[in-house]
Amino acid sequence: MPRKTITNKATLEGIGLHKGGPSKTVFLPARDPSGIRFLKPDLTSPVKASVENVADAVRGTNLSGGSRMIYTVEHILSACAGLGIDDLDVAMDGEEPPAMDGSALAFAAALKEAGPADKPDQEKIFLRLTAPVEFRCGEAVYRAYPADKPVFRLTYSHPHRLIGSQTFEIALTPENYLTEVAPARTFGFKSEIDGLRAAGLALGGSLENAVIIDDNAFLSSEGGLRFPDEFARHKLLDLLGDLKLTGLELGAVSVEAVYTGHKANVNFAKLLVDHNALRYDRHKL
Repeated sequence: MPRKTITNKATLEGIGLHKGGPSKTVFLPARDPSGIRFLKPDLTSPVKASVENVADAVRGTNLSGGSRMIYTVEHILSACAGLGIDDLDVAMDGEEPPAMDGSALAFAAALKEAGPADKPDQEKIFLRLTAPVEFRCGEAVYRAYPADKPVFRLTYSHPHRLIGSQTFEIALTPENYLTEVAPARTFGFKSEIDGLRAAGLALGGSLENAVIIDDNAFLSSEGGLRFPDEFARHKLLDLLGDLKLTGLELGAVSVEAVYTGHKANVNFAKLLVDHNALRYDRHKL
């Protein structure tokens, strides 16, 4: 399968979720098979979205460009994963992308409008498994299986009386990513807000870009949830973004995961990268 980039540039502006500053993000076509790269005026060279460049994974996935950080990249990466975009330059003014409505929908819609385009002379590199792979990190459990199409099953559980256990499963395509995964918004508990802000996080958070879980209600600018299982869907959205750090096409695997988080996602992605490298090294022998 050929790699994909976009035909035209696309621009989004808003406020960053965690740092709270103004942000302008421009998606640009990438001619070379260079992956997803982030460019900023204060960086001497682009920062590639890869497992090697992850500097921190607390409440988001953050990349390092030497002495500079690029925060909260997972929603852009998820949109790229969902639409099959392999190569993209992301020019940013600000420390992180704009939060938009807290989901990946604005990013995915902008990329779709920019025109995903095949690169006939460049081939995707697939993650290919010969046997199941399992990864555990605390309560988090991930399993990946060989498959003929990408199927994802994610379970989110919490003892809050309004949540319980949610499971979402999807045979992923660009079309159903846009309608079933991309609109799922980030969420948090009202009881956590003061602590997050004291730690310098969620400074741009509001009911316009997050679902807040109170004792007796789900609070948002829309008055509630977009899906009954929106939290499980958003966890899958985040997982797809973090797996994009592998630089591999996941069209030949099935993934099941429970109790996911960014740190565990990134470590699972590292395991898949190592597994794929080992497989190809053996093939060469």
